[in-house]
Amino acid sequence: MNLRNLAMGLVALAATVLPAKAQTTTSTLDAVIQRGVINVGVGLGTPPYGLMDANMQPDGYDVSLAKLIARDLGVKVNLVDTTAANRIPNLTSGKLDIVIYSFSITAERARTIAFTNTVYVDSQVYVSASDKPATKLDDLVGKKTGVTRASTNDIVMTRKAPQGATVQRYEDDASTSQALLAGQVEGIVTSGALARAIEQRNPKLKVQFIVSQAPMGIGLRRGDADFLHWLNTEIFMLQTNGEIGELQRKWMGGEVELPRF
Repeated sequence: MNLRNLAMGLVALAATVLPAKAQTTTSTLDAVIQRGVINVGVGLGTPPYGLMDANMQPDGYDVSLAKLIARDLGVKVNLVDTTAANRIPNLTSGKLDIVIYSFSITAERARTIAFTNTVYVDSQVYVSASDKPATKLDDLVGKKTGVTRASTNDIVMTRKAPQGATVQRYEDDASTSQALLAGQVEGIVTSGALARAIEQRNPKLKVQFIVSQAPMGIGLRRGDADFLHWLNTEIFMLQTNGEIGELQRKWMGGEVELPRF
């Protein structure tokens, strides 16, 4: 057999083998349905996105959305309490099928994971004592500002903090909020929704100014087109039938328009 005939034979063999291999690949959508359970990463210390209710059961905007997704998949939901820093590692390792944890969409994160269309739009805001006003980032010079490690708040402050401002990082939103209450930092940068919950519980604290805007989506592994398509279809249908709007009114105090990309 000459080299030309050998090369043609290898091409023909590849044409028969590769499609068969592709057919055996199971998408996360199929795997979840076969398993009967979807593993969802949430943050239960981030009200109103995730929290424990009076009966010590998971609740909140993200939790409620996870339950709707499980309902429409026809499976049970396994809610996995995680931290902001572990969202992506737990997703890429396969521990989680999706992450719904006030998960801001960024181009940097999208290099590692995929995002669905938007499920909420929030802001990063600066919160401090009401008797210590601040109107802009330059007012934070000489002060300690708390953020949750690896969160969008951390990313924004790492990029925008003026020289002379100190950014103090904590492992979760509960620890960041506690640092403000304990006087370990002069203020914190957090989500607008969480800031409203903080203000309700602590009248002496106040949102001073908006630092940035944050569209939020559901995180999933890259390269899973079927699952991404299903999730985007689900988000569209939940918008269309009014269930996302109902969740926004219940947990966020009003509806916001959700952009699509």
